Amino acid sequence: MKKFPWAWEEKKPVLVYPEGSEPGSGDILEIGPGRGDLLLSLAGAMPGKRLVAIEIGKKRYYRMLPRIEKQGLTNIQLICGDARIVLPRHFHGPTFEKIYVLFPDPWPKARHELKRLLHASFLELLAATLKPGGDLFMATDVAWYAEWAIESANCVAGMRNMGAAAHGQPFVGPEALFSYAPTFFEQKWRAEGRTIHYMHYRKTGNRE
Repeated sequence: MKKFPWAWEEKKPVLVYPEGSEPGSGDILEIGPGRGDLLLSLAGAMPGKRLVAIEIGKKRYYRMLPRIEKQGLTNIQLICGDARIVLPRHFHGPTFEKIYVLFPDPWPKARHELKRLLHASFLELLAATLKPGGDLFMATDVAWYAEWAIESANCVAGMRNMGAAAHGQPFVGPEALFSYAPTFFEQKWRAEGRTIHYMHYRKTGNRE
């Protein structure tokens, strides 16, 4: 199984907002929030839940801070760093009820495969932080990347495929688990006629 190979990334400082808060717990996790559209929407809709978001881009991290403060949201912890480093370093054991990884860079060239986020080794990290019964949601507008991600996810023990790659339509089950406000870029890509591929996996076991 291929693993994240760049040791020098581990030396980069991890930024955390609010300043002084310690990573290690939360209810909902988003990897790569970008502009923060989904993050802010979820945080506003669920004030009793603690939202954690890990963003690798420092510029995007700093651009989100005034948006969080402007809306007066106090249930968000924003972390700037590589999720493949942040999660094993700061999050130990199951803590999250839901994890969202929406539209990660597919890195289409073969020589860049190790840069793709949705390797089985990374999905194992996500599964380890999910509570039993917790849900992992992924989405991409790239068909081959969806297929590749499904192959990776199907290799992870204890994760059940709840209906991967439903082309063009979000999952709306009994709990509307994949029902969310589309982000700016998702709306833009839909307007361009792109097909969105959704993937939903659940960690086996009963909710705590």
